[in-house]
Amino acid sequence: MSLKPVIILDEALPTGLKANFSAVMAMSLGKLRPDLVGADTPTGDEVSLAGITTVALPVLGAPGEDLPVLFEKAADLPIRLAYMRAAFEARDYDDYTARIAAEPLAGHAPQALLIAGSRKAVDRICGRLPLLR
Repeated sequence: MSLKPVIILDEALPTGLKANFSAVMAMSLGKLRPDLVGADTPTGDEVSLAGITTVALPVLGAPGEDLPVLFEKAADLPIRLAYMRAAFEARDYDDYTARIAAEPLAGHAPQALLIAGSRKAVDRICGRLPLLR
C-alpha cells in the first residue's frame, strides 16, 4: 500500500499558527515513518542537502468544529495524529503530557490533524476538503 498523508488544519487559525502546527505534524510523521524522508542530496558543487519528504503532504483546511469528527473517522487508519489545544497552551512538554492525561480524548480540542493511509481511505475522509489558503 502506498501511503497518502494529509494535514488538516482549523482554517480559522492565524497564519503563523497554521505554519507552526503543520511543521509539528510533519515532524511527528517523520518520526513515525523515517522511510518517507529521502536520502541526502549533493548539489553540483558537492554541498550536501538533507533529504526531504518523498511523498506529497497536502495541507487542507476545515472548520474547527469538524476536526474531532474527522479524527474519529480516521480511527482505523495506520497513522492518525492530533495537535490538541493543550499543546498550544502548555508551557513545556511535561505540562502538555499532564494536560492530555487529565482529560479523556473527548475533552480535548484538536487544532490540527495528520492522517495517513491508503489513498482511497484518506480521500473518503477528507477528499472534499480544500487546500489551505
